[in-house]
Amino acid sequence: MKKLAPILLALSMTISLTGCKEDSPSNSGTQGSGAPKPVMGLMQHNQSDSFQRAMLKGAQESADALGYELLDAAANDDPVKELEIIRNFSKRGVELLILGSTTQAAGETGVELAHSLGMKVVTMDSIQPGSLAEGQVGGDDVAAGYLAAKALVKAIGDEGKVAISKFPTPIPPSEDRVKGFYQAFKEYPGIEVVADAGTGFDTIKAMNWAAAIIQANPDIRGFISIEDTSGLGIVRAIENANLEDQIKTITVVESQAIYEEVKNGKIVAGVFAMHSYNYGALCVWLLDRVHNNRPIPYIVKTTGVLVTQENVDENMAYLNFD
Repeated sequence: MKKLAPILLALSMTISLTGCKEDSPSNSGTQGSGAPKPVMGLMQHNQSDSFQRAMLKGAQESADALGYELLDAAANDDPVKELEIIRNFSKRGVELLILGSTTQAAGETGVELAHSLGMKVVTMDSIQPGSLAEGQVGGDDVAAGYLAAKALVKAIGDEGKVAISKFPTPIPPSEDRVKGFYQAFKEYPGIEVVADAGTGFDTIKAMNWAAAIIQANPDIRGFISIEDTSGLGIVRAIENANLEDQIKTITVVESQAIYEEVKNGKIVAGVFAMHSYNYGALCVWLLDRVHNNRPIPYIVKTTGVLVTQENVDENMAYLNFD
């Protein structure tokens, strides 16, 4: 799919701008079109799910289009390994780094290390106030949470008990999405939040948690999750309780598996897709501007879309990795 041009057009219309960073000219001046381009590196905290793989795909396709060699590696959610990858990238000639860290602290340390090794850095999938990176790309997680919660309220008829699944430790995407959930729920007097717990990236833990919530609240009407893995566990708990007609769910973050549940149409009323392909593509575009001594926005927030049965096939195409 040829997504690069639409992405760059969308950037000009939808970015959230908090200051603008411009590199001082290098000794050689602006890179000429005929000169070789530096190597670009992409470090992700994992590449095991379709959300992360879509970021990699976006980065790779944009790097190819702009003529950069892109090296990639995953730290498997290990902050220590993240630093090892950055050092290894430096030895392999990486000068431009896309950094998708496990935690906020790991991201701060990674940016500091990369700068000490002479790299320019754009962080991906987490907007952190005060980051020393040249730029940051992520989703508008508060808006995503707000719109997802509004969709859940609509699906259950504007009233009823609901429960929230989030990350067990506070990180910006999770906390921002939950903030959006509560902003939306407060607009509806008939909505009661009966549980707010950190089930994390664990389908079994989420399933057991949801089963306990259902047992304690047999009249519960809805669940909302900040990511798809726990969302799938919640679906299994509802199926096991034979309450498909009573309980609906909404999940933030797309995956092939959760899209299949949307297509099924029984429990998952929708998914607020963040379109992580765009994160990777935009990071490459920003680093290309940095390399050519052009100013870039310090923060780029992309918007997503609510995926329902009506548009699920169209959005599933973004997760085609063939």
